[in-house]
Amino acid sequence: MRQCVLYLKELFLGAPYRKSIWFFITLWVLTFLFSDEISYSGLYYLILLVATIVLLFEKCSVIDSEKGIRKSFLTYFYVIFFLCMLPTLVVTLVFSAVRISHYDTQLWHSTWPSSKAGYIPHPLQTPKFLPERVKVVSSAEVIGMGGNKSCLVLDGDKDTISQFEETVKSNAWYSFINGRDKDTTVEVLNSFTYPKDKNVLVSDVSNYYEIITIRRQNWKLVPWIINGTQSVGDDPNEDYYYSTRISAEKYIVYVVYHNFDQDQPRAIYFMFNPERTRMITMDIDVYH
Repeated sequence: MRQCVLYLKELFLGAPYRKSIWFFITLWVLTFLFSDEISYSGLYYLILLVATIVLLFEKCSVIDSEKGIRKSFLTYFYVIFFLCMLPTLVVTLVFSAVRISHYDTQLWHSTWPSSKAGYIPHPLQTPKFLPERVKVVSSAEVIGMGGNKSCLVLDGDKDTISQFEETVKSNAWYSFINGRDKDTTVEVLNSFTYPKDKNVLVSDVSNYYEIITIRRQNWKLVPWIINGTQSVGDDPNEDYYYSTRISAEKYIVYVVYHNFDQDQPRAIYFMFNPERTRMITMDIDVYH
């Protein structure tokens, strides 16, 4: 046991390569710390793992043979490592900046409308817990070059959803019925007096929403290697995550908050189906 402790002490604290080994330990720690914000590709993990193993093997061979450092090992090691890692990291960051960031229902808090500035009425800001008899069906956030769009789908019994609707209705800016028929979405929007950026609101009101579903048995290696997540599509037999398009016709839409006259327009909708068994929140933040 004592010999094992001394060996580990020499491995992590002794010369040579001490700084390099602790550099890789720090890199692993930072990778896991930021794993919620950045979806690292599988290739990133593989390169990091291989480089770590090579470095540890080199250090172990030095300890075992009690010989000096091999000439130029660190130079070749870091040149090869960064030549492989930097392009991979760039691709990883690009996919993390422009993509659907997550579908995990446990992360639904990040899709719920919230405002530190207090623009959203307090009863509608991020709750600490869901109302009783309400469950998360789907949670997704699209992060794009033009802005962010998050969508949260909740199911519950009629009494619970209707009660929440009363809270939304009392704090709403205005409301309309979603659809293409007369006296629904288009008719109401055309008759409304807009601020200067009315096209932002019109373009964000669609006649469908998507339910993101997970099929773990359809896991694929190649998408994970490239961008750290699986692909998204409409065929459950082809994709790990897949989306189902649901019609939003006849849903009542409440506009709770907007700042179209500001540099960064934002609109938040609460949508309720006609049966009052489903509630959808949509938080749309547009970059200018």
